[in-house]
Amino acid sequence: MNMNIHEEILQKTKIFTEKLRGLAVQLDKENRPPVEFFEEMKSSGFFGLQYPTEYGGGGYPSTLAYEVAIEIASASAGVALMLHVHWMAIDSILKFGSDDQKKRWLPDLISGNQIAAYTISEATAGSDASAMKTIATKTDTGYCLNGTKYFSTNGSVADLYVIAAKTDPEAGGRGISVFVIEKANTTMTVGQLMDKMGCRSSDTTTLHFNDCYVPSENLLGKENSGFKVAMYGLVSGRLGMASMGLGIAEACLSEAVAYANKRVAFGKPIAALYAVQEMISQMYVKITASRLMIIDVATKIDTNADCSLDTSVVKLFVSEMVRDTCHMSMQIFGGHGYLKGCNVERYSRDGRLMDIGVGATEVLKMVVGSQILKSGYK
Repeated sequence: MNMNIHEEILQKTKIFTEKLRGLAVQLDKENRPPVEFFEEMKSSGFFGLQYPTEYGGGGYPSTLAYEVAIEIASASAGVALMLHVHWMAIDSILKFGSDDQKKRWLPDLISGNQIAAYTISEATAGSDASAMKTIATKTDTGYCLNGTKYFSTNGSVADLYVIAAKTDPEAGGRGISVFVIEKANTTMTVGQLMDKMGCRSSDTTTLHFNDCYVPSENLLGKENSGFKVAMYGLVSGRLGMASMGLGIAEACLSEAVAYANKRVAFGKPIAALYAVQEMISQMYVKITASRLMIIDVATKIDTNADCSLDTSVVKLFVSEMVRDTCHMSMQIFGGHGYLKGCNVERYSRDGRLMDIGVGATEVLKMVVGSQILKSGYK
C-alpha cells in the first residue's frame, strides 16, 4: 500500500477523533451513540477500510483498519466498539454468505449506508452459546422466530442484524442456525437502551422476536451449522476488543504522563518519584507489546490464516494490560482520578468490558489452555 495513502487515512482519523474527543464526555453522560458523526465516518470510509473493493471496500490491509480503530477508541471506546461489531457481521457474511447474499448486503454495510448488529447472547446464554432459547421454526418459505436476544450492540442504530437461534432445540450447539434480519422487513422489536457502566457511546439493547418471519434466503450458511458461523464472527471481534482496549490504555497513559509532569508533591513534580516512573514504565512496555501483538495478528488475518487461537491470546493479554493501566493511571491521579469528569475514571469504566465482552477472560483461558494441551507446545 502507498504509504502516503496510509498516512493520509491516519491523519484523517486523527482529525475525526479530535472532534469525537470533544463530545466523549457528553456521550458518556447521555448514554447514546454519536449518530451525528455517522456521515463523517461513512465519507471517511471507516466502515469498510479492509474489505474487498468489489463490494465497495477500501481494499486496505487489516493492519490499517485496526490502527484506525485504536485511534478512535482513544477518543471514545464505545464508538470503536460499534465499528468492531459492525465488522463482525461483515466478516460472517463475507465468509459464509452466498454470492447473492454478499451482493445483496455487503455494499451497503461496507459503505456505511447500513449499520449491522451481531447478536448471539441471551439473558441465560452468554459464554455458553448453546444454551440459547430463541427458536426458529421452519415454515414453507422460511422461519418463524420466537425469543429474546440480549446485549445487542448497535441494537438501536442497526439496519441489519446477524442473529443466532435454535432450529433444532434438542441438539444443543449442533442445532443452531444464523440468520440475517433486515429491520425494514421484520416484525422484530428493539428494546430500550441498557444503562451500562462503560462504553456508553455504544448502544446496547434487547431484541424481541414474536412470531417474527425470516425468509429462507436470509439463512447464513447451512441450517443447524450456525455454531461455527457464530464463533467465526467472534474471531475478528476479539481482535477488535483488543484494539479497543489498546486505545483506552494509550489514552490512560497519555493522561497519566501529563498529570505526573504537572502535579507537584513534596516540592517537585510527582514524575520525579520512582514509584510513578515505575508505573509509567510498566504501562508503556505493556502497551508497546500489545500494539505489536495486534499488528501481528491483523497481518495474519490478511493471509487467511486460522487466527482463532491468536485472537484469544491477544485479547487475554490486552485485557490484563488494560486492567493494569487503568489501575496505575488512577493511582497516579489519586483522588482526582476517582471523580466523575476525570477522563481516567471514564476510561476505567470503559476498560472493564475487556474482561467480559466477546469472550470472558475465564472462558478464553480455558480455550487457550485446552487447545495448547491438545495440540502440544513446540
